[in-house]
Parts: sequence; structure tokens; C-alpha cells
Amino acid sequence: MNPAVFLPGAALALALVIALRGYHLLRADPADGLGLDDLTILRPEQRRSATGEGPLGRLATRLAPAVRRRLHPRVIRWLQTQVEYAGRPDGLGVDGVIRIGLVWALIVSPAVLLFVVGGNLVGLALCLTAPVIMPLARLSRFRRIRTEAIERDLPDFLDVLAVTVTAGVGFRPALLRVSERFGGPLAGEMQLALGQVQHGATLRGAFEQLRERSDSEALRQFVTAFLQSDELGAPLVEALSQIAVDQRRDHAQRQRRKAAQVAPRVTLVTTVVLVPATLILLLVGIVLGADLDFSSLFGGFSQ
Repeated sequence: MNPAVFLPGAALALALVIALRGYHLLRADPADGLGLDDLTILRPEQRRSATGEGPLGRLATRLAPAVRRRLHPRVIRWLQTQVEYAGRPDGLGVDGVIRIGLVWALIVSPAVLLFVVGGNLVGLALCLTAPVIMPLARLSRFRRIRTEAIERDLPDFLDVLAVTVTAGVGFRPALLRVSERFGGPLAGEMQLALGQVQHGATLRGAFEQLRERSDSEALRQFVTAFLQSDELGAPLVEALSQIAVDQRRDHAQRQRRKAAQVAPRVTLVTTVVLVPATLILLLVGIVLGADLDFSSLFGGFSQ
């Protein structure tokens, strides 16, 4: 029998096997092919994509592109700025922020229906603002933590950088070496700026983008002072040392301002919580110590 007769059938069977295999991979869990170590090193946003997500997450992911297309470009740019200020926590982007908001919208949607039927306007307002407030509150928290870390580490970073440059290392290799050893969000921003320089960007352009990516006033002052000293030809070590001294003084002033803002808050908590409780204890002690006859005071109780 001629073997060529079986070729069409074999090709059809092979195509069917490939199609079934492709359908199986399409329906399978993306994390099945990853080991435990691979899943551990993934960022939470990437781990969520690798391990799959719940029904609400899948629905929010499908709706996120449509919602983004309907948002005004200024809103998109503002969200992008907030994400950059927060340091892209866990690989989060604008689509991730929109997705989180949609998840919250789906969670509170049953409560919205109940409040609409019941006519509860306060609860309805809270439910409608929750999808907007929750993702922005998360970005605000990461932004505050990142800004505080940058402002705390910048003076020490500049001191170590000045010592490294004094030892005879060039500015860019010294900046890379100190960033690798130092760690933290400040080091990450410096490494990103150096990566931009290595890919063709000018040093001035990379540092200007570094200033735009951060909400830290201390980092912006450092970039401005460094670029000015570079243009004027000032000695680099002296410039770095002076910038470090100025940033340390500004950081101390900011800490004093924060400490001054804490006193009114403590006073408010004391006034609202401790004073009423103390007055209640004193009144109860006075009443019990007076041995009053409550039945005579409230005649209805004695009957």
C-alpha cells in the first residue's frame, strides 16, 4: 500500500492534536509552568497576572481599557504623575489604578442598589466615592513613604558619593557604585537616570527627568544645584558636600515643622477622648460617694 495515502490523515491528526494542545494551554493556569522561586521573585502585579485572578478581577481587567478610553487625557496624565510620584509600587500603572477602582466599584455595587432603593443619600455618596478614594489613597501612602525615604537618605547618599569621587572614581561610575550599595528608592532613581544616560540621553536631560519623576523637594533642590554647579564649572566634591549640608539642614527644618504639627493633634485627641472620660469618672464617683437615693429623685422608679 502506498504510504502517501496516509499523509493527509496524519497531517489532519497532527493539526487536531496541536489545536487541542493550544486550547488546553489557553484554558490552563499560567502559573503551572512556573516554579516556586519564579513566583516568589515576581512583583505582586506580575504575580497576579501569572497566577490568575478572581471573577471581579477578571471583569475589572476587561473593563479597564474601555474606562481609560473614556477618561480625559488630563486625567490620564494626572494619574500617570501620581503613579510616578509613588514609584510605581509593585509594577502598578495607570491601568492598574483603574482596575483597582473598578474592583471597588463592583464590590460596592450591591450596596449602591440598596441605598438607592432605601433613599439613603449619605451611604450612596460614600459608595460612589469609595472606588475613587481607595486607589488614590493607596498611591498617596506609597508616595508619602517614598518621599520620606528619599529625603532621609539623600544627605548620607551625597556624603558617600563625595567621598567616592574624592578617591579618584569618575562621577558616573561612583554614582552607580554608591547606588548599588546604598539601596532604597533614591538609589533606584539614580540607577534609572544612569540607565537613560547609557541609552543615549544627556546627563542634564536624565537629571531633569529625575526631578520630574519625584515629589521630593529635597531631590529637586539637589538636581537643580547639581546642574547649576555643572554649568558653572564648580568643583564636584565641594558642590556635593555643600549640597549634602544644605539638604541635611533642610531635612532638620522639615522634621521640626512636622513635630510642631503633632502637638495640636495630641491636644485634640486629649480633648476629645481623655477629658470627657475623666469627667464621667469624676461625676460617677461624686454621685456614688454622695449616697443619693435615686428612687426619691426619680419617683417613677420606686413603683
